[in-house]
Amino acid sequence: MSADVSWSLPVKPFSTSLALALTGAAWLLGAAPVHAAPPAASGPREIARVTGERGNHVLWLENDDGVVDIAVMATYPQRPLVAPLFLKKHTPAEVFLALAPARQELPAALARQSLFAVDFAARDQLQRENADALAAMPSGLDAGGQSLTAGCTASFRAWVGSEYGDATCGDPNQEVISTAYPTDTYCTSGCDFPLGTQDRATCEPKLRSCDIIQGTATVVRLRTTDWWNGVNFNHPGHSAHFAVANCSGNGPVTFNRARGTSGTYTVQVPVNGMLHYKPGAPIVPANAANFVAYGAWKKGKTASGDTYVSNSMSVEANGGTDDRVIACGDIYTDYTLQDVSSPTCHGSDIWLCSGGNCTSSCFYCSGGSCPTN
Repeated sequence: MSADVSWSLPVKPFSTSLALALTGAAWLLGAAPVHAAPPAASGPREIARVTGERGNHVLWLENDDGVVDIAVMATYPQRPLVAPLFLKKHTPAEVFLALAPARQELPAALARQSLFAVDFAARDQLQRENADALAAMPSGLDAGGQSLTAGCTASFRAWVGSEYGDATCGDPNQEVISTAYPTDTYCTSGCDFPLGTQDRATCEPKLRSCDIIQGTATVVRLRTTDWWNGVNFNHPGHSAHFAVANCSGNGPVTFNRARGTSGTYTVQVPVNGMLHYKPGAPIVPANAANFVAYGAWKKGKTASGDTYVSNSMSVEANGGTDDRVIACGDIYTDYTLQDVSSPTCHGSDIWLCSGGNCTSSCFYCSGGSCPTN
């Protein structure tokens, strides 16, 4: 699998871009998100924003297809307003509920995907989960910041990896293009994602802690760790997320990101800043997080070139003598799910249901009489 990659002089900005300038407005916990100005003619439009100190903020951006993406801006050495682990596990609507005031209404584009719009207990739980995830992120990084001296320091690279949620982002041993196969686990407790949250209670026999599903992704990755001049990366896939961090130089760099024909997002990333852009329709977590009955946990995303969508990013205005950036991208081309439960979890003849030979809502028997507990 190859990527269309070029390291070249900066290209001209996309004509369909939506420029979003950084703001330095102070943010107090519980303040209402600031809603955007009228949308541009094309490209992602800002529908909500929560701002924090030193320019930190989170944006919700609705594209032309009605999908809402999230852009997280953080400033070194601060933690972001939303933890990358929380961002990975939750929908844009749930992220909004975790950050917005308790009585702040969901924007219409987010309300369609939320079950908790008026559930204050659920909102409180989401806020606590994000707070716990933020508290678990590395602390004690050098607070001195970067300077005009060229280069990405070890401390700044470590901070970028924590903000992106993947230590390979900013790792000088990981550049430039590679294919990776990260895995996730799904079970009732202690895994990356819960297994069967919507139907686990109806399963006979009920799901146990030894019922485990493993998801494996195929990911085309871009990693640059101390890069000067233009960056261009483009590859088709089911989903993608990108980030750019500005290590040093005489001013902001320009980060462009686009998916398919839904328009281009363009933002200025200042020195000491990082922008992490996550799509609102990722392929992880998979159906295993919600459904087990009749093999629905098996639904991932198969490799299929005719259903891929183009994904691109570029960095411009990075040609000054001391300009350096870290750029990271992950493009998912497939995601498979496999039952890795022990056969002795419920008995030697019973496993998670895999389709046509199901004898109960969640399990099947490989032969003989099936136990029910």
